[in-house]
Amino acid sequence: MTNAAEDKTRTWRQALSQLEPSEESAFGPDFLRVYGERLWQPNDADRSAAHSLHVELISRIATQTLSYSEGVEERALGSLFRLFERGRKATDANPGGATFETLFWHVLNSRVRPFTAKWHPQSASGALRALDSSDEFRAGLADIQGALVELDKVLQSMGSPPGYIVGRSGRPDRDAIDKEMAKSVHWRPMGATSGEEVQLAEYADAEKSEIAKRRDRYGLDAARPWAAGLALSGGGIRSATFSMGVMVSLAKRNLLHQFDYLSSVSGGGYAAAFLTQLLGSASELPGFSLSDTDAPFTRDEGETLILRRIRHGASYLSGSFLERIAVSMAQAQGIFINFLVLALVAAAIGYADFLLRRLVSQEMAVGIALISPILLLFVFVATPLVRKLSGVARGAETWMAWLGIILLLPILWVVLGAVHVGWQPLFQGAYHLHLSVPEKLPDASRVSAWLTALGSVSAVAGALLTTFSKVRPLLLTVLGVLFFVCLEALAFNFYVELDWPLATAAFAACALLWVFLWVAVDVNTTSLHAYYKAKLSGSFLIGSDLKSAAAIYLSDFKPELALFPIINCALNVPGSKNPSMRGRLSDIFSLTPIAVGAPVLGYRSTKDWEKANPNLDLATAMALSGAAISPQMGLRTTRYASFWLTLLNLRLGLWLKRPSEGKTASPGVRYLFRELTATADECGEFVNVSDGGHIENLGVYELLRRRCRFIVAVDGENDPKMTFHALTNLQRLAYIDFGIVLELDLDDLRLTQTGYSRSHFRFCRIVYPTGHQDTTEQIGYLIYLKLSLTGNEGEFLRRFKLDEPAFPHHSTADQFFSEPQFEAYRALGEHVGEKLFLPAIVGQQGLNVDLEDWFRQLGRSLLDVRPAATGSKPAATP
Repeated sequence: MTNAAEDKTRTWRQALSQLEPSEESAFGPDFLRVYGERLWQPNDADRSAAHSLHVELISRIATQTLSYSEGVEERALGSLFRLFERGRKATDANPGGATFETLFWHVLNSRVRPFTAKWHPQSASGALRALDSSDEFRAGLADIQGALVELDKVLQSMGSPPGYIVGRSGRPDRDAIDKEMAKSVHWRPMGATSGEEVQLAEYADAEKSEIAKRRDRYGLDAARPWAAGLALSGGGIRSATFSMGVMVSLAKRNLLHQFDYLSSVSGGGYAAAFLTQLLGSASELPGFSLSDTDAPFTRDEGETLILRRIRHGASYLSGSFLERIAVSMAQAQGIFINFLVLALVAAAIGYADFLLRRLVSQEMAVGIALISPILLLFVFVATPLVRKLSGVARGAETWMAWLGIILLLPILWVVLGAVHVGWQPLFQGAYHLHLSVPEKLPDASRVSAWLTALGSVSAVAGALLTTFSKVRPLLLTVLGVLFFVCLEALAFNFYVELDWPLATAAFAACALLWVFLWVAVDVNTTSLHAYYKAKLSGSFLIGSDLKSAAAIYLSDFKPELALFPIINCALNVPGSKNPSMRGRLSDIFSLTPIAVGAPVLGYRSTKDWEKANPNLDLATAMALSGAAISPQMGLRTTRYASFWLTLLNLRLGLWLKRPSEGKTASPGVRYLFRELTATADECGEFVNVSDGGHIENLGVYELLRRRCRFIVAVDGENDPKMTFHALTNLQRLAYIDFGIVLELDLDDLRLTQTGYSRSHFRFCRIVYPTGHQDTTEQIGYLIYLKLSLTGNEGEFLRRFKLDEPAFPHHSTADQFFSEPQFEAYRALGEHVGEKLFLPAIVGQQGLNVDLEDWFRQLGRSLLDVRPAATGSKPAATP
C-alpha cells in the first residue's frame, strides 16, 4: 500500500511495474515510452468506469480459459466485439476518466481490434466451424485474454480492496483429469492373465522381453509397467498411404519409438510390414531407426529416398503386358480346375441318375411322385398322434428330416427329368421336345433359341443382382442351384447319347481324372495369392539399398529398432460348432514374432507355424492380412457368395497347415469344397485365413487384449458417410469378449451440412474391468484418427478434392494410385497428425515430446470428468 503523498507523485511506470511488463505485455516498453512519465492520478470517474468494465471482463467468454472442445468460437469473437460497445458506454457515462480511457482503449485498439478485424470475415465464411481450423484463432484468443487479464488487474488497482481476478481460477476439472490419468493400467503381454496356461505365459514373457530390448535401445524405461500401441487400419493402399503420413508427424516429434506395438490390418499392414522389414531384419542398421534424426522419417529439404521408393510402388498391382497375360492365364487355370472339380461331381451324380432311370420306368417314377405328396400329408396328420402315443416330444427332428427327404426325392427326380428334356437339344435333334420352341425350326435354330433364352435370363438376373441388393442372396442361391442342375443335366444327356457301355467307360475316365485331381491339386497354388504376395512384397518390403528385399520370417525379427509387430488376419470357421464363436463365423488370427494363432484355435510358437508352412514369411502374412477377396470373409461369409467366389477363383486367402496336425503336405480338393460350401472349421489339418478386416478392421482388438494404456488408432477405411463401422464393430467385440467399454463421442467427426467434419480425431476412454463383477476398473486412452476433411486443408488438398470428388474415400478396389493421389492421402495423413499437436490442445510441446505427457495434455483439453462410479457398466454401444 502507498500513502496519499506517494500516490500524488507516483508515475504510470511505477504504478504498472507490478505487472512486470515484457515485450509481449499490453503495457510494455512501447506503451511506457508514451505514457510512463504521467502521474498516476485516477479519479472517481476512472474508478466508476473501471468497476463497470471489470464486471464485463469477469463475465465474458472472451476472458475465460476454455478446453479445446468447449465453447463456440463465433460466440467468443462476438464477445470481443461487444467490449467496444460496453467501453463506449462506460466512457460516455464517466466523462473525465482519462486514466480509464487511456488504458482501456489502448488495449482494445492495439490488441483486440486487429484480432477481430482478421477473424470476422473468416467467421462469416464458416472457417471457424472446424475445430482444428480454430486453433490459430484460439492461440490468438489466448494472447488477447492475457492482455485483458492485465487490463482488469490495472483497473482493479484503482479501487480498494481488489475483487475477483479474471483468468486466475483455471479449470476446476483439470485436477480431477490429472488424478485420473496418473493411474496406470496393468499390461498383459499376449493378453495372458495369471490363470492362463503355462505355454501362453511363456509366450507372454518372451513378448515382454522383446519389447524391453527396444525400450533399452532407445533409452526408455525397459521396466515400464504399461504399454502403448499404434494401430493401422485396413483400407488398401489408401489406408497405407494415410498411415504413412500420420507416422511422419509422430516421428517428427520423437514419439514413434515410444510405442511398444505396431498392430496392423490389411492395407495398414503394407506400411507396418515396410517398417518391420526395414528395421527388424538386423539388430543395427546405421542411419535407420524410428528416431527423428534417422531414415526413413527424417526430413532434410525433402523426404528420404526410401519413402520416395514407396511412392514408386503405390500402383503396386500394375504390370507389363506379359505379366498381365500370365496373371490372366493363372486365373483362367484356377477357374478351369474349380469348374472341372464341380463338373466331375455333377458327372458322378449324372451317371447315378442315368443308371437309375434305366432301372425305373418313367411311368413308375411319375406314379411314385404323385403318391409322395399324399404320403407327406398323411405323415403331417399322423405325427402328433404318434408323438402323443409314444411320448416322444424331442429328438424327432432327425427321423422327420430323413422321412421328408425320402418323400421329396421322387418329386425332385421327376423335375430333374424335365430339366434333362430341356437340355436335349444340345445333344440331339430335339425330336422329343414338346415345349414352347416351334417344331418347324431346324435343330441348330432350336439350340440357338435355348441359348438365347438362357442368355436373356442371365442378363435379367444380373440386372436384378445389381439393382436390388435385398434379393441378391436368393438370386445367387437360385442361380447356384440351377447352375449345378444344368451341369448334371448335361452329364446325364451325354451318357444317354453314349448309351450303356460307352457311358460306363466315360464315367470311369471321369473317376480316374477325379483321383488325379484329388492327389495332385493344391488349392493354395491355384489361387491368386502368390501373385498378390509378389506384387505387395516388391513394393513395400524394401532394404536399406532401396531394392526389394527377401521377406524375413517373423521368428527372425530383431526387436531393437522396430516396434513389436502384430499382423491381424481372420480365421474363417463358418462350420465351427464351438459355442465361443456365437455365430461369429470367424476369429481374429494374429501373427507375431513369438506366437501365432487365435482364441478358438489356441496359440503355438511362430517357429512351429513356419515349420509347418515354409512359405509363411512376412510377405505371406502381409498378403494374408490384406486378402480382401476370398470365398470365406469372416463376419460377412455367406454360402451363396462363397460358391460363386470359389468357382470364379476369386481367392486371395490361404489354407495354413496347423502345426503337428497330420502329414498332408498341401490342402487338396476337399478344402476347395469347404470354400464352395463355406464349411471351414478349426478342427482340420488346415485352417482358412483371410483379410483381418473381415472381422476387425482397426487392428485395435489385440492391443485391447494386451491392455495397452495408450493407443493411437489410424482409421483409413472406406467410410464416405462417416458411419464408423470399424470403430463400433470393435466396440461390440471388445465388450463381448473382454468386458472392455470404449466411451465414444463421435459427433465432431460426423458430416455437417457442408459435407465436412468439425474435427479429424477424438480422444476416448478405454474402461478395462478388474475384480469380481467388474467392481474396479483401470482407464486407458484411445486417440481415434479418422480419414476426414474439415475444410481447412491446404490448397493442394482442396484442389485435389475438386478434381476427385470421391477423395478421401476412393473405393478400396482402386489400388492403382498415381503420384498426386498418393501425395493427397499422405499429405492428409500428415495434416491430421499435425492437428494432434496444436498449441491450443497440448501447449507448446516442441519436437521432443514425451508420450505420457502428450496423452496427459490431450486429456486435459479433451476429456470431461467422469461421473462417480455407480457400480453398473455403461452400455457397450453408443
